Amino acid sequence: MDNEGKRYDFIRGKVGLSKKDFAKSLGLSMSMGSQISSGLLKPSRSLLDRLAEVYNVNLHWFLTGNGPSGLDPDTVEIELLDQEAAAGHGRAVEEYPQKRVFQIPRNLIGSHPPDLLMAVYVAGDSMIEAHICDGDIAIFYPGITEGNGIFVVSIGNSLVVKRVDRDIASQTIVLYSANPTYEPRRFTGEELAGISIAGRVVACYHKV
Repeated sequence: MDNEGKRYDFIRGKVGLSKKDFAKSLGLSMSMGSQISSGLLKPSRSLLDRLAEVYNVNLHWFLTGNGPSGLDPDTVEIELLDQEAAAGHGRAVEEYPQKRVFQIPRNLIGSHPPDLLMAVYVAGDSMIEAHICDGDIAIFYPGITEGNGIFVVSIGNSLVVKRVDRDIASQTIVLYSANPTYEPRRFTGEELAGISIAGRVVACYHKV
C-alpha cells in the first residue's frame, strides 16, 4: 500500500462496502472515489476529516503509510431471515424463520440498535433505481411501520421490498417499485387485511 489510492481501497475492503456506498459514506460521488482510488485525485481536507470521523482512520498512516491504520474493527451481528424478499415477485414468508446471523460494519446502521434489526436477501430488480439490487441484503427495523418510505412488506404468503405510500383519507396503501417496468400495486378496503408492513428498511448491504 504505497500510495493513498491503495490505502483508500484497503479501508473500503475492511469495512465491506461497495465502491459506491463507501464513496457515499464519505460524501463523495462514485466517480470521485474512483479517481482517488486510481491516484488521479488527491484527498481533500474534508475527506481526511470524514475518514477520521467515520472510520477512525489514522491520518498519518493514510497520508504516509507509516504507523497503525487506526481502523475501527467494530462489527455487529444481525439476524438474517432464511428466505429472500422479492424486489419483483413475492417469495414465501414461512413465518420469518431466523436461521443465522451475519456481521456488518457498525457504521452501516448508524444509531439503530443492532439487536432490534433484522435482514433479508433481496431477489429481483424492481428496486434497482433505489440502489437495492438482486442479491443485496436489506436491513430493516421490525415494528417501525408508520409513514411512507421503503419497507419490507408481507402480502399474504409473500415478502417484498417496496416503497410504501399511504393515503389515510381513502384508506389506501400503494406499493411502488423503483423500476418503471413494474406497475404500482394498490390495496384498499378488504384487500388491506392481506397486507402487513413488516418494518422500515434502514440500510442495504450491497454486493461488492
